[in-house]
Amino acid sequence: MSYHNHIKKTGKTVSDIIYEIMNYKVKAIYAAVIIVIAVVAAVIVFRGGSGLNLGSSQDGLQTPQGKVAAPGASPVSASGQVIAPSGQIAKLDVQPGSSQAPQESNPISIKDVPASAIKLTITSSGWSSSSFTVKSGATVTISVTSGDRQTHLFAMDSPSLSALAVGVGPDETRLITFNAPRAGTYGFHCGVPGHAARGEVGKMIVE
Repeated sequence: MSYHNHIKKTGKTVSDIIYEIMNYKVKAIYAAVIIVIAVVAAVIVFRGGSGLNLGSSQDGLQTPQGKVAAPGASPVSASGQVIAPSGQIAKLDVQPGSSQAPQESNPISIKDVPASAIKLTITSSGWSSSSFTVKSGATVTISVTSGDRQTHLFAMDSPSLSALAVGVGPDETRLITFNAPRAGTYGFHCGVPGHAARGEVGKMIVE
């Protein structure tokens, strides 16, 4: 149908038809913009994490089980107790990585280590901090970073703290959260054979 016949049939002027066409184009543009905004929002939500992370702060992520210092690490309950995968309070004298032990985190960026964490860097020259002090019963987070192109293993000397172990690959950072034991001085070392002998040792002082 020609424009002239359409105008005669509908009684609309050329201006009316042009207005309708322009109005249709504007609506189409608005619809496209809304779709783009929706897609961008969906991407942001998806990349922001799963529904388990209900909130975050400088000192960790809030989950239904409690606050975790980093993904993979054990949560801390509202009462300050570190919770093991078993759902019970984490024990320190069990096999590292077991269902009763506090869990080391997934590899993380150094910038994502909570501000309150005790930060240790290990190289063939030793630990960046050969000693640190904590309060008995306190919730403690220790981050371990390999500062060279070697693998290292943070481990405690005492069997009573055997669960506290953090292994890191070259230039990698992980952390672990636990409740500090009773007062005393506890040695720690790099568990990779030969590393402790070359000076990769330190101590944790619990007051």
